[in-house]
Amino acid sequence: LKIVGIDLRFLLVFAGAIGIGIGLGMQNMAANVISGFSIIFGGKIRKGDWIEAGNTLGRVTDIYLRATKVRTRDNIEYLIPNANLISNTIVNYSLSSPMIRIEVPVGVSYAADPGEVKKILLAVAGNEPMVERYRPPAVRFVEFADSSLNFELLIWIDVQKTARKKIRSRLNFAIFEALQNAG
Repeated sequence: LKIVGIDLRFLLVFAGAIGIGIGLGMQNMAANVISGFSIIFGGKIRKGDWIEAGNTLGRVTDIYLRATKVRTRDNIEYLIPNANLISNTIVNYSLSSPMIRIEVPVGVSYAADPGEVKKILLAVAGNEPMVERYRPPAVRFVEFADSSLNFELLIWIDVQKTARKKIRSRLNFAIFEALQNAG
């Protein structure tokens, strides 16, 4: 190369810069691959598990070396980098019980009788087939707000079968109708 007139020092500098660039670029990929081995052989997440990672709740459809594929109830597939799954908090509803408790907030007029409100809310929860009988529903009297008495209806659902937004919507419609009928 010296005979041709190419300076080897230039090539060494260029090769060093390329090496650093490739090394930094591969760092993220290497972290995902190592995390992938940890997920695959660690057994904490398996294909078919229901997991919640960040704001994503869905079923694990595939686990690859670099990413894990999660399909939501809305049929949206997310590819979550394995390094994110390892480094962030995830909830695996398949490792333990899929039963979770959710709150449905309800505000009523100051003219309402709190005891009657409690009876109505428990009756609505008892009539809803999507509410699990894992534990009985409960009602909390939360606060005296500026313009309402605020309650929370506490119910249990199977997160693998029932979407939180869907059950909240169904209960809100039923609660509105029951409160309206009760005056």
